[in-house]
Formats: sequence, structure tokens, C-alpha cells
Amino acid sequence: MAALADPEAEVALRAAEALAAREHSPPLDALQAAAAQHGATGALARLLAQADPQSAALAQAARDGDPTALDHLADPDALAELLGGPHAVAAALGLARLGQVDALIAHAEPAVRAVAARHLPADHAALPGLATDPDESVAWLARQAAAGAYRHPEDRLGPHARSHAASAQAPYGLRPGDAVPEVERAPAALALCQTSFDVNLGVAVRSAEAAGLREVFVVGHRALFKSPARGTDQVIPVTALPDPAALIRRAREAGYQIVAVQQTPRSVPYHTADYPPRPLFVLGAEGEGLPDALRLAADLVVEIPLFGVIDSLNVAAAATTVMFHWRVHRGA
Repeated sequence: MAALADPEAEVALRAAEALAAREHSPPLDALQAAAAQHGATGALARLLAQADPQSAALAQAARDGDPTALDHLADPDALAELLGGPHAVAAALGLARLGQVDALIAHAEPAVRAVAARHLPADHAALPGLATDPDESVAWLARQAAAGAYRHPEDRLGPHARSHAASAQAPYGLRPGDAVPEVERAPAALALCQTSFDVNLGVAVRSAEAAGLREVFVVGHRALFKSPARGTDQVIPVTALPDPAALIRRAREAGYQIVAVQQTPRSVPYHTADYPPRPLFVLGAEGEGLPDALRLAADLVVEIPLFGVIDSLNVAAAATTVMFHWRVHRGA
């Protein structure tokens, strides 16, 4: 507290950081004195916003472009003034927090109109006009608002239907002895062939279980890093196989059709593929991909279209993407 009043700006601001980190709220007059001497910025602005979000010092800091002041200022007059400058969007968010949205509807900047569309009540007369706004984001938000999507935001804070599941309790995941409900498994499986990183195995097993698949095969790699699996290896069978030939035989014996997830000149985009009735999704190692034997034995080869510079996805991420797409579009 003594350092907050120090004439050296660096000392006072470091003191404000220490007080904010300890969630200590200094008296308003001490904060106002420090802001008057050094300006409301950083942690000092955060403390001042907690004590008096309408303070003149915070408003001046917002005019000067301090991010913390812009995020927390609650002076409607100062915010309205800022609407005409480079911080119009931050000002619009502040006005929306105060319930003063009407001034934003006809603003020249689409991002400000988007704030208006997001915060207007579902029956507001301006929403039909905003729903035809030339900016597609504004129009989409207006349609969402008119449909009542934001009418009861408190519902987002309530418990989910799965919030009381055994795996949703700290330390999270399934533990030996947990009561595990029976679920109807889809006629599908996952195989990971010679995966280089153990963490991929655990994550992929968890994803396969969450997607409701029946089993997982691990080819050419017996170690399973169990922490990322979060106990799902207790409820979905994980079978180790020595090589691709063993996997192909097991697939045919179980009636699976092999779906290779691999980039090849003949791969089909995963989201447009005609999947077989009992897919066994097979992925290879980081870098090397699938062995030739599995590429040739596959009944379908799919790939994930990429839109950035990187040439591939992490193995567990790729498996999760394809499995969940298939499961969702397959239905129950």
C-alpha cells in the first residue's frame, strides 16, 4: 500500500500488480491518487475499475487507449464519446454491458453493428433490418438474436446432462470401481499402426470410447500412455497386434471394412465419403503414415482436407475428426 503512493511510476505500478495478484482492493482515494500521478494503466486500471468503473481517471485511460480501461470502463458518456474514434468496438461492448445498444444500430463500422445485433432483445424492431445487413456477420447475429438464441444466457451456466457422470468428477476420468453405465456401441473400431508418440495412443483411445466405438487395436506398439486415456481403456477393449497382417486378419474375421485415413492420390475427403456399414478406422505413425499393406488392403481411403500451410494433422486429432464425423452422421 505504501508503494502504491511512491512517486516513481515503476514502483507504484509494480505495487498495483502485487495488490491485484493478491486480490487486495485498496481504498478508492489511494487508487485515484496513484492514477492522478501516474495514469490509470495496467494493473492500476484493473484495480480502479473494480473500485469505480465510472471514474474520470479510468475514462481518460480509455481515451488514451489503455486496454484494461477500455475493457472495464462503465461511464456511458465517455463510452459514447469513444464510439467516434479508433476504439469504437470496445466502446460498443461497454455500452452493451450497460444495456445501451440503440446508439450502435446504425454505426458505420460493421463490428459495432454486430455488437448491437448480438445484444438486442429478440423482439426489437431493428433486428429485421440488421438481419439483411450487407455484412454477413451482422446479419447472422441478428437472425440468431431474433430467433431467441440469446434470450436466456444464464442457461449456459447450468449443469450439463453429463455433469454428474463419474468421469466428470475430479480428478476427472474413469477410475477403478466407478459405476459405469451400459452404452450401445456402434459397429466400428479404431486401429493405430506403429504410432510414434505414446500420448497419441491414450488420446485416441479416449476419443474412440467417447465416439461409442466397440474396440481399439494397437499394431506394432504395446505401450499405452494411460494418463491421456483417462481410464477409458477400462471400458473399451484395447488389443495389441504384432503387425499389419494380423490386423487385416482380425478385421476380416470380425466383419469390419478397413477405412484408411491417409493422404494418397486417390483419397476421398472424409466428409463426402460413402462409408461402409462396419468401418475399422486405421491410422499410421507420425511421419511414415500407414504401411503399404494396409493402404492396399483398405476398402476405403479417406483424407482430411487441409487449408493452412501444415501438411497434416496430429494422429489423435485426425482419428478424432473422422470418427466423430462418421458417428454423428451415422446417427444413433
